Amino acid sequence: MNVPAKLTALAARLAGKAGAHETTEQLVAVLDQQIERLTDERAPEHLADAANLSSPAAYQPGLIDLRGDAYDMAVYLDALTTTAVALGDADLADALVEAGEFAHELVARLAAAAHATIPAPVIPVSNAA
Repeated sequence: MNVPAKLTALAARLAGKAGAHETTEQLVAVLDQQIERLTDERAPEHLADAANLSSPAAYQPGLIDLRGDAYDMAVYLDALTTTAVALGDADLADALVEAGEFAHELVARLAAAAHATIPAPVIPVSNAA
């Protein structure tokens, strides 16, 4: 990206608007850079935080927060799908429907993980069977 394009992109982001990429190559590069940046910036922090967990109950706050973030993402994907359908963008709508389904599945799986932090009830041997 040349300097004027970088300045234009920066100005757009500051105004709350992001520029669209013109080619598959540009999009792939941005997506790859995003993963690389997030891995470099966030993975060490997440690993350090996870290393401090000492019991299943300690997972609950993080799982609850993640579930909330995932649900927000799912709702946003639903809104994007509605707009894509209204605009007649069938291929985009199909991709967004699939992404939304995965997001809703993630919400359910995070809820299951949160529930897994609750200890199973202890059943006295005399009451078993």
